Amino acid sequence: MVPKGWRVKYLHRRKLFFLHVPKCAGMSLRSALTIPGETDFGPLADDLGLSPEEAERVTERGNGFDHPVLGRIHPAHLPLAAIRSELPRTWRALSEARPFAVVRAPRDRFVSALMQRLKEFRDAGAISADDPLVRREASAVCDWLSARDRFTDIEFVHFTRQVDYVDTPDGTRLCTVFPVEDMRALVDWIEAESGLTIEVAHTHSRRQPTRWSKSLQPAARFVGRRLLPRPVKAALHPLWMNSAAFTDAAQSYRDVDFGPDVEAFIADYYAADARLHSEALRRRPTPAATARASVQT
Repeated sequence: MVPKGWRVKYLHRRKLFFLHVPKCAGMSLRSALTIPGETDFGPLADDLGLSPEEAERVTERGNGFDHPVLGRIHPAHLPLAAIRSELPRTWRALSEARPFAVVRAPRDRFVSALMQRLKEFRDAGAISADDPLVRREASAVCDWLSARDRFTDIEFVHFTRQVDYVDTPDGTRLCTVFPVEDMRALVDWIEAESGLTIEVAHTHSRRQPTRWSKSLQPAARFVGRRLLPRPVKAALHPLWMNSAAFTDAAQSYRDVDFGPDVEAFIADYYAADARLHSEALRRRPTPAATARASVQT
């Protein structure tokens, strides 16, 4: 049986290949696609020199895999150029399938990526998007991005451009693209293309402290990290995060002001992503009209 949390990418019998663009509802979609007997981790395992079980573990943990050429990577988040150049079996599986991806408004995605980075690599805990630390980190990330185009570095993978997951470097579109705002269209397309019926529950949205609860966070972190046994903490954490002390973080992303320089950089660096997202919103695919992707191996 496929374990809950398996980072689904390739459903071999259905010939579906999910290209997971970071911070675009991928966790919710992967959960919906976690179906016993459907998932094939063989191609990725062969490319990484691992058993399928080991490939599952390195992707599920999310703390990275040391690739001899790409460096430390997150196997679930690899742009097309990296797959094509370094993962030949995975590329072949993609070429024989119907690839699809979900995209998002780039600025909202950038803020979400910042929050993820602060949690994973800065040990920031539960903070709100308007925390001064978020603004400082945004400036530092933009400085890092300004010297790079395409990359796979695990600490910055959530800031990769979305177009790099759906277009080759020469601009060829390889997959069907859906906006995160219309998951219903994706669900309908999957059923029409493969006969697979799924439901996507958006259960992985980021939560942030409400204004009145911000003063409680240092004490809550101290209790959680120093006093509570791990099993107790694991049991209480979802109850705490879903309590009235927290709200959906995405609702406040557009209210965050990074200052003119950072805002201008985000708009310029992710201009192609903005066009991609706008196009996906305008051209929400209907099952009858969607053409299968043609991929050159």
